[in-house]
Amino acid sequence: MRAKVIALGAVLAALGWTQGARADSAVVAVGFAQPPPGRTTYVYEQPPPPVAVDPSDEEGYRSPMRLHIGPVGATTGRGLGPGLGLAADFGRGTVGVRLAAAWVRGEPSASDPSPIGQGLSQYTGELTLDLHKRGPWHPVLGVGFGLARASRADSAGNLGIGTARLALEYALGIDDADVRFSAGIMGVLPGPADQQVQDVKGWALAGVSVGIGF
Repeated sequence: MRAKVIALGAVLAALGWTQGARADSAVVAVGFAQPPPGRTTYVYEQPPPPVAVDPSDEEGYRSPMRLHIGPVGATTGRGLGPGLGLAADFGRGTVGVRLAAAWVRGEPSASDPSPIGQGLSQYTGELTLDLHKRGPWHPVLGVGFGLARASRADSAGNLGIGTARLALEYALGIDDADVRFSAGIMGVLPGPADQQVQDVKGWALAGVSVGIGF
């Protein structure tokens, strides 16, 4: 009987040691396990704070072509000849191109006839520079050349011309259309001219317009 008790105790002790060894192995495996070689460890970092943007400095939609139309007036200092102006602006960036035409009446001056006669038409091409392409306000400089024709009571003549223009445009904040209001003045100097209009020394052309691009 005593031998059986001793044998039973030995069996129980062996079972207890086995369970303890298994528990120790489980603790070691969980507590000291290393990540497999080659696995990347990621560290979370806080994103940078958002940068505040001034809405007035954002660049709105800019059409590659805008058509302008509006009233104009020409003068050599003796009056103002009213008329109509048309223009097409090309380009989305700071530098662009402008093709324009204007048709005006002669200056109403009875005592001293106007050098531009009873009417004037001009056709010009310009290289333009937008001095502030972001935001709603756009000061624009333009330099170019073209052809003009002055009509008088007894004759008419053509002139080659050089132009310089200063304009201020205001762009509306429309998502899918480039709509602008513009006001500007152009100085015109004649070059080679027909004999009938060689006495023309130059004139100024001022006007306002609305421009739409899609």
